[in-house]
Amino acid sequence: GETIMAIGELFLNVMNEFYENDSRAKTFGTDTELYHSEIHMLQCIAENPELHISGLARLLGVTRGAASQTAGRLARKGMIVKVPSLDDNKKIFLKLTKKGHTAALNHKNAHEKYNAVVSDILSGADSSQIQFLADFFIRFEKSMKET
Repeated sequence: GETIMAIGELFLNVMNEFYENDSRAKTFGTDTELYHSEIHMLQCIAENPELHISGLARLLGVTRGAASQTAGRLARKGMIVKVPSLDDNKKIFLKLTKKGHTAALNHKNAHEKYNAVVSDILSGADSSQIQFLADFFIRFEKSMKET
């Protein structure tokens, strides 16, 4: 009863704290705020520089239309430039600008920092504890998507 309530409160506090930090870090070292979908596309472009829009859409699990919209916003924000393919004019490649590179790198570093913190905290845990925690987050994420 009470312990579970306390865990619920603690979890909310952690999420709020993360959100506060995250909203400050949403510019990823640039002068421009980025949405979650945008920074993920930037990261994807950084890791797969030869992909065109439909390939990116597949990797990100979104429609080609959604990927095009996100790419449009990134271009307007000066994060990417759209380059037509030399062999097929219908294909558009996305290239990161200097600003786009900065954002992608800072995003990657932030992920690595969080992964290191989690790894450090869980270093003494046994596999059943880790499995329990993984299951908790999988179920929590699923319930968030359903609300």
